[in-house]
Amino acid sequence: MKSPVQFFAAIAIFLATATVAAQVFKWIDKDGKVNFSDTPPPAEAVKGEAKKLTVLPAANTPAPAPAKVKIAVDQAKEAEKKKTELADKGKKDEAAEQNAKQNEERCKDAKRYLSTLDSGTPIRQSNDAGERVFMNDEQRASETARAKIAVTESCKN
Repeated sequence: MKSPVQFFAAIAIFLATATVAAQVFKWIDKDGKVNFSDTPPPAEAVKGEAKKLTVLPAANTPAPAPAKVKIAVDQAKEAEKKKTELADKGKKDEAAEQNAKQNEERCKDAKRYLSTLDSGTPIRQSNDAGERVFMNDEQRASETARAKIAVTESCKN
């Protein structure tokens, strides 16, 4: 079954059609004993007859009312809906938690870079020709301003 709703609907249909029709044979054997069976009587039976027998559900298990079946189906639908909502909420919470961790890492990286720029130690960069050159004071001031902006944006929390 694909969903609980289909399962409950199948059970309701099964219970609604719980009457069974069968053929029952009754015979008296040579000792005078009365026998009942779903197979025809043996040849040595003294007297035998076949009857159609309809078996109804037991008296203590009433057939489900259509309203009860509908309620059960509605409850199954609600349970499925709640399950889906909980799964969606779990995914959203997980995504928000992962996003918060990423923002925290960005904040740490930005602060680390800003502290490196403020430390005054020489910083090497690669130029357009691929050569490694040291950052001059003008480049350092520009990078420091850019790093401060990155810290304020990524560390808003």
